[in-house]
Amino acid sequence: MSTVLIRLQRFYATHRWFLILLLLFTTFRLFAIVLFRPGGFIADNSDYEFYYAWGLTIPMGYTTFIDLWTAYPPLFPALMLPVFEWSSRIPPWVEPRLFFHLLFGLELLLFEVGNLILIYRLARRLERAESQPFQRPGDVEARRETGSALAEQGAELSLPLRATLFYAMLFAPVYTLLGWFEAMPLFFLLLGLELLLSRRNGAWIVSALVAALGFLVKLTPMMLVPVAVRWLGARLSLDAMRTEWFNRRSPGNLLKPFLYGAVFLLAVIGVGLPLAHFNLPLAVSSFTVNNLRPPWQSVWALLDGYYGFGLVPIDMRNLRGLEQGGQWSSRLPWTGITLGFALLYLWLYTRRYDWERMRTPIAFTAVSVIWLFLYSKGWSPQFVVWVLAFLALLRPDMFGALLAVMLTLLNVLESSVYLILLPDERWILVTTVLARTALLITIAVDFLGQIWPQAQAGIRLQRVAVRLAASVMATTLVVVLVGAPHAAQAYQARRLAEHPCRQTIAFLLAEANGLTRTIAMEETELWRDLYPWLRQAYALVVIDGYNPEDRPFELVKAEKLAALAQQGEFWWIERTNGATEWAQAAMNFFVRPNVYRVDAQHLDSCKLVRVFVLEDAQPIGTFEATSGQIALRSVQLGEAKTGATLPLVLYWQAMTPIDEDYTVFTQLFAPNGHMIAQQDNPPMRGQAPTSAWHAGETVRDAYELAIPADAVPGEYTLHIGLYNQAGRLPVALQDGSIADHVTINVEVH
Repeated sequence: MSTVLIRLQRFYATHRWFLILLLLFTTFRLFAIVLFRPGGFIADNSDYEFYYAWGLTIPMGYTTFIDLWTAYPPLFPALMLPVFEWSSRIPPWVEPRLFFHLLFGLELLLFEVGNLILIYRLARRLERAESQPFQRPGDVEARRETGSALAEQGAELSLPLRATLFYAMLFAPVYTLLGWFEAMPLFFLLLGLELLLSRRNGAWIVSALVAALGFLVKLTPMMLVPVAVRWLGARLSLDAMRTEWFNRRSPGNLLKPFLYGAVFLLAVIGVGLPLAHFNLPLAVSSFTVNNLRPPWQSVWALLDGYYGFGLVPIDMRNLRGLEQGGQWSSRLPWTGITLGFALLYLWLYTRRYDWERMRTPIAFTAVSVIWLFLYSKGWSPQFVVWVLAFLALLRPDMFGALLAVMLTLLNVLESSVYLILLPDERWILVTTVLARTALLITIAVDFLGQIWPQAQAGIRLQRVAVRLAASVMATTLVVVLVGAPHAAQAYQARRLAEHPCRQTIAFLLAEANGLTRTIAMEETELWRDLYPWLRQAYALVVIDGYNPEDRPFELVKAEKLAALAQQGEFWWIERTNGATEWAQAAMNFFVRPNVYRVDAQHLDSCKLVRVFVLEDAQPIGTFEATSGQIALRSVQLGEAKTGATLPLVLYWQAMTPIDEDYTVFTQLFAPNGHMIAQQDNPPMRGQAPTSAWHAGETVRDAYELAIPADAVPGEYTLHIGLYNQAGRLPVALQDGSIADHVTINVEVH
């Protein structure tokens, strides 16, 4: 017992900082699984929703790989669907997906914790191997370029801690864990690589088995096979083919590479086929469906003219559609593209790297994964975690951090801003795809430079990669900053086009130059929906019913509306919600004496009416028409400025029915007696002729007088009257005198 305790104490002393980091890493992700939802406030966005819907096919009677195809290899559904069934045994919460998200997230957390441990172990191998003296000329400088220069940032921090801290601090792996299963196949790749590099007997065979299991989760871990062939001793040359490949005593014989490939293949078949119920066509449906999909979020998608997300064109239950194919007809020469990528990869693969150096298989695995992503028809945001894991191992410095941040930023711009918020702004997709492709190439070049056979050439490759990446990042940031105002305008235009009250907004903006400058409502949600578009033209007010005396809310709201009306006319607006009547609070106010409503509108999902109050005071003037009297109850003036338009509103009331039509004149006179502005027209620009007025009806009549820019500030006079072909109507003024117009003093500034 004491021996075990001593070993544990030594283990803790050796790895204590990593263990602290591992504890914080695990608990942070655990709490995130419980409390965070991917997509934030933009959208409820994760593949968990698809996995959950996939699980719901079980009670429908479907069985994956029997009457249900899938875009995933067989091991993934074998690890995911039982979790769905277990989560379904728990009584559902208000949000029914809670327990599936929680349990499947915990399953993935095990793999993610394993990823951090494997990064730590691989970094320890790398550090131990590179602490030995370099043998080749130029390797000392190469080492300085690929890692030792980090000493200036803190020599006390070892490579394993730098690598794990780098990975633990990244946002993308956390976010991916909450919505995608990428941690699972990444674990198999890193574990296969760790076992491959192990010196223990038979570990390389287990590595082949692990790589096969990873391939049965996602195809990417298969890229470990060509790396294993070289690491296990195979030299690719004509001389090696003649003297080593088939020589059992030669360290370069093909026995181990052949066995590695054989174990990988047998494991894929031996595990995959039973999991797929020996249904070979559906077992390879992940390959089949890829031929049906359009390319997405990649250079190939841009060339093929597709600007959407990774659309799978047929339902999982549609086996006939899977068999028939032909959903997407690409105009790209995929045979030539495949051949070109294969030949270039073969050229890189056959360079004379030092395969006895620990960095070589790690770096070339990373290059192989990136090569696969560059060749792939599409890019999904979760793919970035594969690149980030190798950046943590091979570039845990400022350059690597900038690359990680930029790749994450491109993901956010593409998956959240473009695909969800601004799907019509294709320049965003073009920018992110080109920038990401360029950065992936530069990362691959940098990793190749770390292991290039000629050390000086490798240094130059790394320097080129750094400069090219810096140029790409700077250019991308400039494009984003320049395009941000346009994107903001496009977002606002889209939201307005989708707005349920867009016609109401357009109407109010058209009315914004008048004297009604306040909009009142009782819903904070309606205020939220209108404020962005109307805030500059109006004061938007929410009428609430709170009062400390606990009086009825509706009465309090009516009183607040009355107080608001004392400040001038306003618009009252509500959502229609299928109702024809106004809200009770508004009706309590509208029924009061001297409260008037005009210009009622029911345009879309909103209805509004203009409201004003006219006190029982003596009219400004009473006009004597042939058939009755017309009172000018009130005049409201806006601000009068030189070079601007003076808005004014006349409030008329027919005292008796009027048989004749009259024209209103409004004339503005300068202090010297010269008329500088005039507007004559029938009331409401002909929409409310006086002959149509009813006794007691109040008419709101708006005008706009353009004051010349060269007008002199001072005291002006406004003349208001009525006339027809017989001449002006006489008007009795408040002082009892008779005139042919009403005079209002106007101060022009």
